[in-house]
Amino acid sequence: MIVFLTLAYVAVLFVLVKLKVLPNSKTTWLSTIVWMVVLLIFLFIPMQWGAPSGPIKVLTRAVSIVPNVNGEVIEVVAKPNEPLQEGDVLFLIDPEPYKIAVQQTQATVARVEAQIRQDRESLASAEAQLRQAIAQRNLAQARFEDDRQLVQSGAISENRLETRQSNLDTAQGAVDQAQAAVSRAQVELDALTPDGVVAKLAEAQAALAQAQWNLEQTTVRAPSNGFVTNLAITEGQRVVPFPFSPAGVFVDTSEKAIIVEIHQIYLRHLKPGQPVEMTFKTRPGVLLTGTVETILDVASQGQAQVTGSVYQAGQIVSEPFIITITPDDPDLLDAIPPGAAGIAAIYTESAGATHVIRKVVIRMNAILNYIRPGL
Repeated sequence: MIVFLTLAYVAVLFVLVKLKVLPNSKTTWLSTIVWMVVLLIFLFIPMQWGAPSGPIKVLTRAVSIVPNVNGEVIEVVAKPNEPLQEGDVLFLIDPEPYKIAVQQTQATVARVEAQIRQDRESLASAEAQLRQAIAQRNLAQARFEDDRQLVQSGAISENRLETRQSNLDTAQGAVDQAQAAVSRAQVELDALTPDGVVAKLAEAQAALAQAQWNLEQTTVRAPSNGFVTNLAITEGQRVVPFPFSPAGVFVDTSEKAIIVEIHQIYLRHLKPGQPVEMTFKTRPGVLLTGTVETILDVASQGQAQVTGSVYQAGQIVSEPFIITITPDDPDLLDAIPPGAAGIAAIYTESAGATHVIRKVVIRMNAILNYIRPGL
């Protein structure tokens, strides 16, 4: 831009010299240097912080397709690079082993439910036996007391009292055995989860829920809106739920972001809400507008890497900081693909006179996008 304005200044000098308004002297032509210095000091240097500019690109997430279960692929439904909606089927894993697992856990739940019913019946029987044993003990106790009074009065011999004592001890032993049987019957029934379900039944139901979930995971679906690329599987191939062996890459197009890289020395006047103009290589000649959304207050060099050694000093580079942009047109992100690059200019409240120069520069870049492939 300095060259363009300098050439314009030289053209004006040339016309004025031809019209003999200015003399054709070294002083006249050396004024070009003064002109360039004035432009540099009063326009182009302040423009760097008053209307900073930087490379811009559109970002989105690329998710590795890793199934939650392993098995043989029986059908690949999704086509590479074709738009998909959230929940669309990507591919199918052989469900037979997981159907069998569901049937097994269903049988386990049924068996546990029967065991619980049996435990309740056993508890009821043990409680009935306990009541009967207590009644027999109470009867033996009453007879012992009666005979003890008779022995004290001399009506009967002590041999009979000893027999009553033996009967009472036997009845008490039967009560103890019945109480133990009741305790054993109550052990399984008293083991409850916080919501009041018998523990072994809750365990069997959890195993059934896990088996049913595994069966559902044999149908691998799109996690969001987007498309599949680099799909590396085919029918008959076995897939495993490990991140180092993905089945492909899913490009999430539901959430995109526009970011601008701004050098650190030009950040001091930036703040959210400031207007932005931008142009993309994918849309040459088109000028788009937006506003600053956020200024990320960290760069990669500000991240401390946790290692087993003492911090090692190295070369420090003044990395640019990232600014996120909200486009004024809400449909813009749907029209621009991820990876699209360009240039953006942010207009601050500082050095307002330089904004005109930046606006000219950004529009020239938009036009040059027709012929210039690089930034």
